[in-house]
Amino acid sequence: MKQLLKVVKKGVFSSLQDNGRYRYRRFGIPTAGPMDQLSFELGKKILGNKENSTALEIFYGGVSFLSLAKHEYVLVGADMKATVNGKPVEPWKTFILNVDDLLELNVSTEGSIAYLMALGGFNTNSVLNSTSTYLKANLGTVIKKDTILYGKSDLPDVLKYRTGLYKSFIPNISDCVKVRVTPSYHLSYFIEEDVDHFFQSEYQLTNGDRMGYYLQGPLMRMKVKKELLSEPTMFGTIQIPPNGQPIILMADAQTVGGYPTVGKVVEEDLWKVAQLRYGNRISFEYQPIRNTTDSVRFEKDE
Repeated sequence: MKQLLKVVKKGVFSSLQDNGRYRYRRFGIPTAGPMDQLSFELGKKILGNKENSTALEIFYGGVSFLSLAKHEYVLVGADMKATVNGKPVEPWKTFILNVDDLLELNVSTEGSIAYLMALGGFNTNSVLNSTSTYLKANLGTVIKKDTILYGKSDLPDVLKYRTGLYKSFIPNISDCVKVRVTPSYHLSYFIEEDVDHFFQSEYQLTNGDRMGYYLQGPLMRMKVKKELLSEPTMFGTIQIPPNGQPIILMADAQTVGGYPTVGKVVEEDLWKVAQLRYGNRISFEYQPIRNTTDSVRFEKDE
């Protein structure tokens, strides 16, 4: 392994993430992986990294790194107004750090998550077939001051040409988003008027982390209070706790839960949720479950 970066300032929260830890949910271990899958995948393509390479996921910025070797990187996701030795770095385009360069990411003003990706990916220990950090189970590397981030020594340090993403292909991060929701059968447990309000109103993000985003807006009330059996949950499940305010479960969320659910945010819209900042607004669009028999032609035996 090759030493690439030393953490000078750790910021709010950063974690190493690959595609995620699959096939262990039945043991109660979340998948983890990137919160903003879209930016994560685009960053890998910009660098030409392998499918399951590891990146550093950074919440809100306020981090800085000292370069320990010449190497190439890209920053994607929320624009954190990064600088190298005080000079601006353009996001979504590769850049080179030389020995003793200081990379600084300021606090983001639009979006909440950025990914720092190294050519070839960061190199760290794999646990249960993944390098993704899940701190609740002490899986992965804890990022703190003086942590060393490593790369792979058998790969090139830099590309022959700088690469990047055309502006028209860069995801548009907004402080007000609408996402599609596939409904849960629990919808019938809620007062009809509240369900209508849920799909016609805006909610505000008030708190959250990699486990869940907490929203505030019109209440969701059950017709009759009842005990529910715990059921499987996943990234994007929208739960309604007793206070009636929705929680969107995120990448590190528990694998089962006993709260009633409204539905699940469709996979393609999860990145929009992940990039919300405290105070940002979100609304929901009802996405009907397609009846797979609609397009099936049945033939009668003659």
